Amino acid sequence: MESQQPDLQNNEAEDYPLEEIRHIPLWVKGIVIAGVVMFMIQIPAFPKSLSDAIQKKQASEDFEAGHYFQAIEKYSELHDNYPEDIDIIKQLGFAHHRAGQYYNALLVFDKLIGVEMPIEEVELIEATISDSTLMLELKKN
Repeated sequence: MESQQPDLQNNEAEDYPLEEIRHIPLWVKGIVIAGVVMFMIQIPAFPKSLSDAIQKKQASEDFEAGHYFQAIEKYSELHDNYPEDIDIIKQLGFAHHRAGQYYNALLVFDKLIGVEMPIEEVELIEATISDSTLMLELKKN
């Protein structure tokens, strides 16, 4: 099968790819440029996002291993960076509860008032709040 490239002179052959780019519709060029610009804007945030994801995983591992104070430290830092993240708030509250910091657990869970969640999660949080309240009452007496 023959090549469909036009028969070009030597100096015209070097300009052939540029000539093809010139025929690309302007709207296509605009989309490509916008995509490149958006990608370039996101590059500086990528290391922070990656390190936060690693920190969240480490906090979860600390919690599961029973290292609640380390988990509190990591979740607190994540909460400072992402104050609206419901999962981080819940985990921070559970870590405070498990560490015996019942008052802090109640303060953290208080931030979830009015947030819609699956009923199973609500029931677990309510049980933890009840337990934290009971533990605080026992400490008073």
